[in-house]
Amino acid sequence: MSKSEAVSEYIYKKEKYKNELFYLRKLIFEQLPNVKESIKWKMPFYNYQSKPLIYLNSNKNNLIIGFMDGAKLEDNKNIFAQKSLSLKRIRHIYFPSILDEYDIENVSEEEIELQDEKLKLFEENFYQMLRKAAIFIENK
Repeated sequence: MSKSEAVSEYIYKKEKYKNELFYLRKLIFEQLPNVKESIKWKMPFYNYQSKPLIYLNSNKNNLIIGFMDGAKLEDNKNIFAQKSLSLKRIRHIYFPSILDEYDIENVSEEEIELQDEKLKLFEENFYQMLRKAAIFIENK
């Protein structure tokens, strides 16, 4: 099984955040097509120029995007979560919650539009941080 197939299998087995994980994976490859993915420490990792760039992790309450050298990236839009004392280099972004396809029938147009705006803003900020992280690795 290839490393990419292992990541796909990992995502397919997830009961929660499956669509969001595939969505994030798509965003990562759109922005950095040469990134390599694999499973490390039981979660998808993405390496750029053979160096760890980011990982995706989910638990019952959150979908987390970890930037391996996030502490060294400028975050003037405050998209990273509050710093953890136990993680010196890593910074996290929590993925915004998305309406489940079954919930869409029960929400207003305004709520759907608001979600679309949140996702668009998330994409812009996520792309910006991915570029910063890749440039940091290139200059390491």
